[in-house]
Amino acid sequence: MEFLLQGGESLIGTIRIAVLPIAKVFTICFMGFRMASKYVNILPANGRKLLDGLVFSLLLPCLMFSQLGQAITFEKLLQWWFIPVNVVIATISGSIIGLIVATIVRPPYPYFKFTIIQIGIDLWARNCD
Repeated sequence: MEFLLQGGESLIGTIRIAVLPIAKVFTICFMGFRMASKYVNILPANGRKLLDGLVFSLLLPCLMFSQLGQAITFEKLLQWWFIPVNVVIATISGSIIGLIVATIVRPPYPYFKFTIIQIGIDLWARNCD
């Protein structure tokens, strides 16, 4: 017997959509762990560093957005318009507050941009709670 949710989607289908991308990421992580372990040692240290940058900057976002693209329709995007607007407003306001705090506190030069970004992200994360 298949349970239907309010939108007419099945519960099992919804769980599958939620679990499948996570299972793919865990599978890729486990395979990378095995390849980098000292027992298999397929990848040397510089190869691991190069592959790490490639995975986190290219492959992982592609995997997430390819799975997300199946779930989001234009109608849902119109219903959820406030989410990206909220993110943009929170990021801009947090960055402005971070700039003000960094200007007042005057951290050492290498940490100036880090201070602005950290305060902006922290205020954005608190806004999302």
